[in-house]
Amino acid sequence: MEITLGYGMDSILFGLSEQQVIASLGKPDKIFFTDEENKRLQFNELLLELSFEAENDHRLGWIEVHNNNVTIFGHRLIGKAMTEVIATISSELDSEPMIDDYGSFVSVTYEKEWLELQFSFNKLTNINFGVLYGENDEPEWPAT
Repeated sequence: MEITLGYGMDSILFGLSEQQVIASLGKPDKIFFTDEENKRLQFNELLLELSFEAENDHRLGWIEVHNNNVTIFGHRLIGKAMTEVIATISSELDSEPMIDDYGSFVSVTYEKEWLELQFSFNKLTNINFGVLYGENDEPEWPAT
């Protein structure tokens, strides 16, 4: 699976409906709602969690990936050391990361690209990324 920032992952594109995603990936293993009333679907075998955002007509707007076979910019990074991951991602992007230490994990965020990298014990555990927003704060849905 290849992550494409602003678009999605393989055929799972931002802006898809829950029904379109289920038609592609099958039935999720777990469904729950966040405090913001966003619906989250978990797919255990894929190590993937998808968020359908209430404020965006319940369309797919955020992807959380824990699968170490996923690639971003052609690199498999989950499980790699924080310095290696940040160097690799920063060489591909035109922005500086913001680093927040929450004690049990570290979050590295590239705000312009809506990309968050989470690290535990100095290793990348998951990649989280979302649909991009335009100047009018509206989602820029990829063409399907």
